Amino acid sequence: MAAAEKTLESSGALAGLRVLDLTGRKGGYCGYLLANLGAEVILIEAPGGDALRREGPFKDDRPHAEASISFAAYHTNKHGIVLNIDTEEGRATLRDLARNANVLIEDKPVGFLDRLGLGYESLKEFNPALVMTSISGFGMTGPYRDFKAPNIVAFAMGGLMNLCGHSGRAPLMGPCDIAYHLGSVHAALGTLIALYNRRETGRGDHIDVSLQDVLAADPFLRIITRYSVTGEILERTGHSQATTVAETYKCSDGYARIFCNQPDHWKRLVAWLGNPPELMDPKYENVQNRFPLRPVLDRIIEARTSGYTTTGFFEEFQAARLAASPINSPSSFLADAQTQHRQYLVEVDHAHLGRHRFPGDPYKFSEGPCRVARGAPLLGEHQAMITEDFSHPLPWPAELGKGPRNPRALSFAGVRVISFPTGIVGPALSALLAEHGAEVISIEASRGLRSPQRGQRFQVASDLEANRNKKRVAINMKHPEGLGLAKRLIAISDVVAENYSARVMASWGLDYPRVREVRADIIMASLQAFGQTGPRRDFVSFGPILMAFSGMTYLWRDPEIEKPGAACQTAFPDYIAPSYGAVAILAALHYRARTGKGQYIDISQAETAASMIGPAYLEYLINGREPEPQGNFSPSAAPHGCYRCKGDDRWCVISVEAQEEWIRFCEIAGHREWAADPRFADLAARVANRNALDVLVESWTAQQTSHQVMMILQRDGIAAGVVQTAEDLYRDPHLRERGFSREVLRPQVGWVTSVGPSVRLTESDFTPKDEAHSAGEDNEAVFGELLGLSSAQIKELTEREVLR
Repeated sequence: MAAAEKTLESSGALAGLRVLDLTGRKGGYCGYLLANLGAEVILIEAPGGDALRREGPFKDDRPHAEASISFAAYHTNKHGIVLNIDTEEGRATLRDLARNANVLIEDKPVGFLDRLGLGYESLKEFNPALVMTSISGFGMTGPYRDFKAPNIVAFAMGGLMNLCGHSGRAPLMGPCDIAYHLGSVHAALGTLIALYNRRETGRGDHIDVSLQDVLAADPFLRIITRYSVTGEILERTGHSQATTVAETYKCSDGYARIFCNQPDHWKRLVAWLGNPPELMDPKYENVQNRFPLRPVLDRIIEARTSGYTTTGFFEEFQAARLAASPINSPSSFLADAQTQHRQYLVEVDHAHLGRHRFPGDPYKFSEGPCRVARGAPLLGEHQAMITEDFSHPLPWPAELGKGPRNPRALSFAGVRVISFPTGIVGPALSALLAEHGAEVISIEASRGLRSPQRGQRFQVASDLEANRNKKRVAINMKHPEGLGLAKRLIAISDVVAENYSARVMASWGLDYPRVREVRADIIMASLQAFGQTGPRRDFVSFGPILMAFSGMTYLWRDPEIEKPGAACQTAFPDYIAPSYGAVAILAALHYRARTGKGQYIDISQAETAASMIGPAYLEYLINGREPEPQGNFSPSAAPHGCYRCKGDDRWCVISVEAQEEWIRFCEIAGHREWAADPRFADLAARVANRNALDVLVESWTAQQTSHQVMMILQRDGIAAGVVQTAEDLYRDPHLRERGFSREVLRPQVGWVTSVGPSVRLTESDFTPKDEAHSAGEDNEAVFGELLGLSSAQIKELTEREVLR
C-alpha cells in the first residue's frame, strides 16, 4: 500500500474530501463538523474577514480580528483564505477552486451566488460531481425564501419558541444559536448522503437546508402532526414538561431536575420519599391524575432535596434507578466526572488565543477518529496554498468514481440498517436515514404501543410517523431462536443502530465484538444517555435530564426568573442526538467505502446536547467567565427580541442589525424621531438602552397582528417573524408550498399531516413512499423475503412467541 493510502486509512473518516466553506455564523458549524471528521475545509473570507471576527466575546475582552471567541467557535480546524468574489478575478479563482473541490457549503442570501455566476447551475458546469449545500432560513423555494432569518426568527417560525418561557411573559429563543447549530448538523447529513449517492451516479447534488424545516421536523413534539390529529395547541406553562409532574427542586448548592412519567418510576419515587400517605393512592400511577397533586408533590420533594448537594442527590437518586440530574452550569458540566472520563475536551493551538481547550465531538469512532488538528485560521493564513495544494484534487474523487455509473441509481438506497429502537431517539435516528432511501428494519419487542398515557389517537399517529418508510418486525429477543433471527438479519445488513441502556445489547449477546463475529465489516452505532463508558454510563435519563446535565437548561431560561428548568417545554436532545448519530453513521459508511473496514460508534446523548452550546463553553474555557442566561438578548442587534402583538398571547420577533435597517424601521413604525434620539443613535447605544427601546418597539407591535409585523418588515428587508403556534405551523403557506407539510391518509387514524424531510437533495430522483406500518406488520415480508422462511414457519414461530 502506498504511503498516501496508508495515511488516508489511518486518518479521519472523511480524509481526502475537500470542502469550500463560504459560511459565517449561520452555517459555519457544518464545515467544522466535516473538518473534525477528516475533511480538508477551506474557509473563504471576504477582504477584511468574516463578520464574526468583529463580534465578541474576545479573549481578555480586548477586541482584535484574531481574538474573537465567536469566530473560533465556528471556524476552528479549517484552513483560511481571502477572496473578493465581488470582482471577476475573485470569482475566477473560486471557480478554479471548485474544479478540484468535492463540496461547497454556503449560507449567503438565497440567489446571491447565482447573481454572481457562482450558483450550483454554474459551478456544476465546471465540476458535475460537486455537492453544493445551501443553508438558509426558509430554503431556496417558497414565498418566504427571501425573508431574513437570524437565529431568533428561525426559532420563532419553527414553532418551538412559543412553548419556551412563562405564561404572560415573552417566549424565549434557545441559547447559543442552536437553530444555526442544528441546521448545520442536518446540512452535514445531507452533504454526506449526496456524496454517498455520488458513488453510483457520478454526479453531485444541491442540498437545500431550511432552518424552519429542520426545527419544525422535531420528532419529540411533532407540533404539526399533533395539531392535525387532536387540534391541540400547546402553550407555555412555566413548567418544563407537560407529560410529568416532578421537575426542578432546590438543593443546598443549586438546583436539580427530576423526570418521572413511568408507573414503575413513580413507585420508586414514592418509596424514596418514604411512602407519604398523600401519594399512596394507586390512581397516581397514571401521570394525568398527578397534575392536581403538583403543589403537594413539590413541597414534599423539595423538603427532601434541600438537604442534599446537587451531586449527592444526583447519585443517590440515580442509585434508586430514578432519572435526575443537577442543573449544571457550563463549568459544572465540564468538571463532572463523566465529562472528564470521556475526555470531551480537546486542546488546540492558536497564534493569538494560545493553547486552549475546545469542546470536542459527541461521538467516538473505533476507526477513523475525529480530530481537531488546528485552531481557527488567521486571516488569509493559507493564501499561498491557492496556487499550490488547493489547485490539485485530493484522492476522494478517484476513490468514489470507480466502476460503471448509473445516473439514476442511489447508492444510499442500497444501505440496509437494523434498528433496535426505544423511546424517541431510536426511531428518530433510523427515520433520518429511511427518508433518504436507506432500507431500515426496525426490530421491536412487541406489537404494543409506547407510553400509553400520552393520548391514544395521537400516540398511534406519532408511532406511525416515527416509523414511516421502515419495515417493522417484532421479535422476542430473550428467546434463543429470536436472537438467531436477529443475527441472520444483521449478517445481511450494513449498519446496526441501538439506543437501549448501556448493558442491554450485551445481555442479548449483541455487543459490538459479538456483532462483528456475525459480519466483520458491520457498522454499529450506540446512542446512550451518557455514552458507553464512564462512571455514569448506567444512569437513567430522558431528554429533559440531559438538557439539565449538559448546561443547556441552565442557559435556556428567562434572566429575570431565578429558578431554572422551566423555560423549555421540550426534550430537545431527543432530536439532537439522532441528528448527530445519523452524521456519524454516514461518516462511517464513507470510511468503509474507502477502507473496507466497519467500526463501532459510541455516542453520548448528553454530549450531543453540550455540542449545541459550544460557544458558551468556549467562552468559559478561554476567558474563565461563566456564561449566563441571555434570554432574547443579542449584542449584535437592537431592537432584538420578542414583542407582544394584537391578540391573546400573540408575539412576534424582530432583529435589526444594520444602521440603515434601523432608520427604515423607524419610518415604517411612523416614529422617525426614534432615529434622532441620541439613546438610539447607533447599535452600541441601542444595545445599552435596549430596555427603553423595547418599550417603544412594543408600543408599535401591539397595534399589529404578528403576521402583519412579519410581512410589513420582511418586505422592506428587516428580519421579523411570527412566534408560531401549532395552528400557525399547520396553516403555514410556506411549509405547504414547499411540500414540507402534506396530508397523508393513515388507515389506523385517518388523515394526518405528515412533515419532512429536514433537508432536501434537489437533484435526487428518490421519493419515499411515505408508508407507515405498525410494529410486527412486516414479519411476513422480512422473514419470508430476506431469510426465506415460509408462511407456515413464520406462523409457527409466532405461535411459540419467538415472533410477536
